[in-house]
Amino acid sequence: MPHETEKRDHQRLCKPYRVEIREFTFPMQRQPSIEVHSADISGGGLLVHCSRRFLVGDKLQVTIDIPSLNKFHPGFFKVFESDVGQSLTAVAEVIWIQEVAPLRDYAIGLKFLDIYEDDWKALENMILKELRKQQDAA
Repeated sequence: MPHETEKRDHQRLCKPYRVEIREFTFPMQRQPSIEVHSADISGGGLLVHCSRRFLVGDKLQVTIDIPSLNKFHPGFFKVFESDVGQSLTAVAEVIWIQEVAPLRDYAIGLKFLDIYEDDWKALENMILKELRKQQDAA
């Protein structure tokens, strides 16, 4: 598996967040969206499973629903602690793809290319807190 041998710069959190992906091609509104779930997520990208096969190098817009993400934003966003409608949007690149089932299920490794810095910091903080919580529970 290509993703097992790569050097990882970010800790990964195994969690099934709802993710909407669409090809990053203009006009964006005309691109169909596909709803998938993450297998894991990190500050560098995420792993999703999808019935559509993309190509390595494809650029995608990803919107990840992450409840409580605003609690981890610096400054102003911390006051909004509702879990409703909290998401992170980024541009990502397909860096690897692997067919995992003969029924057209693909594991797709996505690397974040463009993400708001505050969203990235909130994501990193949220992942570290969740991983600490998992370690404490073990």
